[in-house]
Amino acid sequence: MNTVYILGDSTAAMKEDSARPETGWGEAFGKYLKPGWKLDNRAINGRSTKDYISKGHFDDVLGCVESGDIVLIQFGHNDEKLDDKERGARAWHEYIVNLVYMSGRLKEMGAHPVFITSIARRNFQNSILTDTHGDWPAAMKAAAETAGVPCIDMTIPTMVMIASAGEEASRVFFMNFDRNLYDNYPNGDDDNTHLRPEGAEMVARMIAEKLQSLVDCCVSI
Repeated sequence: MNTVYILGDSTAAMKEDSARPETGWGEAFGKYLKPGWKLDNRAINGRSTKDYISKGHFDDVLGCVESGDIVLIQFGHNDEKLDDKERGARAWHEYIVNLVYMSGRLKEMGAHPVFITSIARRNFQNSILTDTHGDWPAAMKAAAETAGVPCIDMTIPTMVMIASAGEEASRVFFMNFDRNLYDNYPNGDDDNTHLRPEGAEMVARMIAEKLQSLVDCCVSI
């Protein structure tokens, strides 16, 4: 049985019960796998390419991955935090180097890395959705070209998803809600980065659809 691994940050990671309804898209992805495939979600809250490598998480993956496995890699949200010396990775410098390094090591193991650009934040300014990711999605695409691996753009599609829903209705995708709706958040929340189940399901399905056109072996819609 082959494995689909997810390497990434909190937008994809498994969540504790105390954080619910926060849901990583990786939690909603498993149902799209074909028989004979299993999911191993190695995404971790707060991680960037830089500290995913430096803290040994990537080495842990290398110790498990086998030939034929697919490794989905989505980082960027925390690489953007350049004032954080442990996590910040400049888009056209360390970020690309880290991605190319990870993909190269995985290829050596016979695995198939796939890059995924960061999902959009719900960031409306004067009722207009604006991008927050700067150069990092373009840098990931450049890294994919350098490394010779496929890259799924999720930044633009998720921006379209949010903008199409509208400023108010798109709140349902994110941890942005009023007080007394969830026991874990009696005062509500105003988080436009992390997903609720509705958003996680939408993102997971979009990724599965795009992956199916690239690697016609592991997912079924």
